[in-house]
Amino acid sequence: MKIEGLEVAIAGAGIGGLSLATMLARRGAKVVVYDQMAAPQPIGSGFVLQPTGLAILERMGLREAIAARGQVITRMHGALATGGSSMPGKTVLEISYPGNGHGIAVQRVALFDLLLSEAISAGVRFKTNARTTGIIEGSRPALALDGSRATPSADIVVDAMGASSPIGHDPAKELGYGALWATVPWPENGPFHRFELEQRYERASRMAGVLPVGTAKDGAPPMATFFWSLRNRDIDQWHRDGRAAWIEQVAALWPEAAPLAEIAEPVHARYRHHTRKPIAGRGVIRIGDAWHATSPQLGQGANMAMIDAASLLSALARAPSIDEAFALHLRHRAPHVWLYQMLSLVLTPFYQSDSRILPAMRDIAIGPTTRMPLVRQLVSRLVTGDFLSPIERIGLEDFYGA
Repeated sequence: MKIEGLEVAIAGAGIGGLSLATMLARRGAKVVVYDQMAAPQPIGSGFVLQPTGLAILERMGLREAIAARGQVITRMHGALATGGSSMPGKTVLEISYPGNGHGIAVQRVALFDLLLSEAISAGVRFKTNARTTGIIEGSRPALALDGSRATPSADIVVDAMGASSPIGHDPAKELGYGALWATVPWPENGPFHRFELEQRYERASRMAGVLPVGTAKDGAPPMATFFWSLRNRDIDQWHRDGRAAWIEQVAALWPEAAPLAEIAEPVHARYRHHTRKPIAGRGVIRIGDAWHATSPQLGQGANMAMIDAASLLSALARAPSIDEAFALHLRHRAPHVWLYQMLSLVLTPFYQSDSRILPAMRDIAIGPTTRMPLVRQLVSRLVTGDFLSPIERIGLEDFYGA
């Protein structure tokens, strides 16, 4: 199918939407991104780009640029808290990358700015202050905007608005636990390991983590993401109790992390778990969290969104029509999406829930098991996002290079 001249409307200027917009525009598509913000801007803190996401960025010619801003991660380690002691307790999560593999932890703003710049250079147009409220169906669909407005019709409409997309929004899918996230200066010569994601747990109801995330831009100081799990229903009480009470809680769980809490300006994030129908109408398709949202426990959100974007591009280039391209795209992506949705649903309660039984099972079995060679290899492939070989499935290397 000829991509050049294809008219595409994308709702949402997030990682998935910007990736898809850039890829399509580079191949000659006429792409307009609609976003509710006054200017495109990132939402969220830091995350780990896994080998799958890095493979997409490499084919876009952006891996070196993001590596220069990010921080190499070679290990993910979670341990039980020990009642205010600085020494970690029993290991309940142990993941190392196979061979010389690694992830790259980044501030969301660093990847966002890079993708936004590339999208603009590729000719993507942006319409801001444009909050999408729905879809206008037809042989050439369009986006319905607030204020009784509508976008021009397009050949393809893409919902890349994330888990809270108003198109088919279902608030009942919200998970019980969210998290407080903050970006703080990386403590040089401090107690944390530069190449690791470190976490501390008290059962599954309380968890804190520290992730080094590199710099926002050239010349900026290195930063870390600090996160703290919190029941969504408790956020009002957290505000009433005040910062001092929270810092005391952090210190009781993980004393070394208390200085990070003292300087943090945390933002509360809520999470959903859903798998919506990826095709929302004729010529209308969802990507990323708008299609498949999960908790952040497996750390796949941004990576999966970029794979979705690359897969859709690949299918459009290979198939003779839009309908057939959508079908090919779903054949490539559905098994991988299903697997990670199922794993997130099963594993999240072991690490974030009110259960007493599940974290006890985790402490007895999961930590020790993940240190066994064969299991370690399987778990590493799962966490790095490479299980079922999603990059090979979409065949991106056959036609899209740097």
